[in-house]
Amino acid sequence: MIRNKADVDQGWAWVVMLSSFIAHALIYGLTYSVGVFVVIFLDEFHESSGATAWIGSMNTAACMGISPLSSVLINKYGCRSVLIVGSVISSIGLISSSFATNIYHLYITFGLILGSGLGIAYIPCIISVTEHFEKRRTLALGIAVSGVGIGMLTYPPLTQELLKRYNWRQAVLIIGAILLHGVVCGALLFPCKARLPIHVQLPKRKFISLSMFKKEMYTKLSINNMLFAFGLSIVFVHLPSYIISVGHSEYAAAMLMSVNGIANLIGKILHGIAAQHPTLTATRLYTMSFMMVGIVTLLCPFSSNYYYLLVYCIFLGTFSSCWGSLLPVVLVELIGLHRMNNGYGFIMIYAAVGILLGAPVAGWIYDASNCFSISFYLAGSVFVASSIAMLIPPLKNMFCKTSEVQNVPSLYGKASAKYTTVQPSENNDVYNLNDINTQK
Repeated sequence: MIRNKADVDQGWAWVVMLSSFIAHALIYGLTYSVGVFVVIFLDEFHESSGATAWIGSMNTAACMGISPLSSVLINKYGCRSVLIVGSVISSIGLISSSFATNIYHLYITFGLILGSGLGIAYIPCIISVTEHFEKRRTLALGIAVSGVGIGMLTYPPLTQELLKRYNWRQAVLIIGAILLHGVVCGALLFPCKARLPIHVQLPKRKFISLSMFKKEMYTKLSINNMLFAFGLSIVFVHLPSYIISVGHSEYAAAMLMSVNGIANLIGKILHGIAAQHPTLTATRLYTMSFMMVGIVTLLCPFSSNYYYLLVYCIFLGTFSSCWGSLLPVVLVELIGLHRMNNGYGFIMIYAAVGILLGAPVAGWIYDASNCFSISFYLAGSVFVASSIAMLIPPLKNMFCKTSEVQNVPSLYGKASAKYTTVQPSENNDVYNLNDINTQK
């Protein structure tokens, strides 16, 4: 079934957005709650903390590392089929984890299978909303990805409640069944096919394309994501320990992390609304928010006062939320809608590298210095560097005349050029996004 232009920014597009919202809660809500399960496995199998922590690390690495494969599958089979398959694989991984007899089984089931399924299912949640919305794209994406916050707030208490009523194997089995609801979400993702003006010719979607790597801004965005993920990994792993180390209780640390999650949920929607402003591009807002995350993180160790840390968690959650809500829109602005699918998939590999390296590096620093403050100074500096990476102008524009530069994405305002006949290709991004909104 193909949806036509009447469903762009309206009609069935809102159903797709709601489906994506629920899928985000099911998928990424679980991804961000892996730590809850790691504690369960630690108590059950009595392995070392380091060996048990690898379960969560493998899950995260598989989730992000498999994203390019998800993009390839979407090119071939579409968002609908890929989300359904990803949800089934995720459920199989979690259900099979309930039968694990040792930690090595969990490396495969909970780490690789579950992580891979979640990663395959995640990309179509983003691509489907991007293709169904044009004028309201940033708002729709902001609402859709805010489902992550709902999942973060739901999975931990749900897991604890299940553990009160059942043993851990039964609890994991039930949550695995809950993941199958992603199949229903996928079934609602009918492809969107816009009616294009006769003078617009779209490039044929390749099974896999690496043409975005020819774009200097894509390389900078990739570096930006790796640096930001590196810093975010440090903060989320060490923030609870830092709060406890400065004299606050474990309960206080948990409450502050919950505040961070709520701020992140609200921030995603606020970023989506702010990016709708006619004088503010998503790329500019994205860059400014990253800079703010860096600044507030550098200031975090200056005081151990509870309310000071509360304000930090609010700012951290609000500004860091731009990563999920604005990244797809930034990709469209920088490399074009027809490269969005492959571009998003490959950029997740950079993020996976950052996440895997961030926490261990900070751990080594703490072991050597016995001080959490240095970790936050490192994270804040990396956040600022990730923002600066986006501010460096394309090198080729420094050596050509103004008249030779056309359709270069700007951080400082909306494009004002009017377009007529366009023929986008793999090496040409010149096209009017107001005319093009299709699943290719």
